[in-house]
Amino acid sequence: MKLIYTFLLVILCGCEIINTEESIASIIEIEAISLDGDHTHSITDAWVYINNEFQGVYPLPTSFPTLNTGNQNILIEAGIKKNGISSSRVSYPYFTSYTIDTELKPNETITINPTVSYSVNSFPYVEDFEGVGTVLEVITDSSNHSLEPIYDNSNPAFGNKHIKSVISGEANEIFECTTADINLPTDKQVYLELDYKCSSTLVVGIYANMTSQVNKSAVIYLNEKEDWNKIYLSLSEIISSYSNAQSFKLFFGMSRDTSQVQNEMYLDNIRIVHEE
Repeated sequence: MKLIYTFLLVILCGCEIINTEESIASIIEIEAISLDGDHTHSITDAWVYINNEFQGVYPLPTSFPTLNTGNQNILIEAGIKKNGISSSRVSYPYFTSYTIDTELKPNETITINPTVSYSVNSFPYVEDFEGVGTVLEVITDSSNHSLEPIYDNSNPAFGNKHIKSVISGEANEIFECTTADINLPTDKQVYLELDYKCSSTLVVGIYANMTSQVNKSAVIYLNEKEDWNKIYLSLSEIISSYSNAQSFKLFFGMSRDTSQVQNEMYLDNIRIVHEE
């Protein structure tokens, strides 16, 4: 009998230990991460740290449990899809992190509304098409194309203008436009930010201006998008192979798809970001 009593006592004590307040989770809720200023963005994930310990990457909006309770320091980094690839999620290195000291209570939900900003003071290249002219140079032999600024102030983050390109010639004709020369570091992490939409495949690439020749490399082929889409493209992998380049150009192009009356490409907020 004493043995049975002792066994029951151990079980009861164990249950008491398991069901203490500390084992009841508190909930952290993050609807979205905002970017300070009138900038477009595509922040898709929250990278969460509590007291400097990594908790995980959470697609937004998110709500997740934690056994941390009491006063806690929570740090949140803004995550993106590198090159638009869902399986390549990274904490964007050019956004600041968001921190908050708060109390987490068991079985209660706390809602956090993080805001981040750019961590760099300037951008080596920005084109938002707010000025006069088209600024992009057309590189094509076809006369069946157009490149024009479009006025549209419906979204403050897009400013008042974007650029529209149209190609309407025969099959296999190509439309291509380029930026002016840009100096880029070949030993640092470099990103191209871009807002776009297109009715057929859009190619984004790099011209590397070498001493005696110009090398052309495609960075990515983007599928048709009916609505505006923000993408963060890593250029480092390509430009690092051109360590002797004197300068670079970005190019944007599309091939004629005659299954459509005309092929259209829209660009805005072209921005290069890298370490200062």
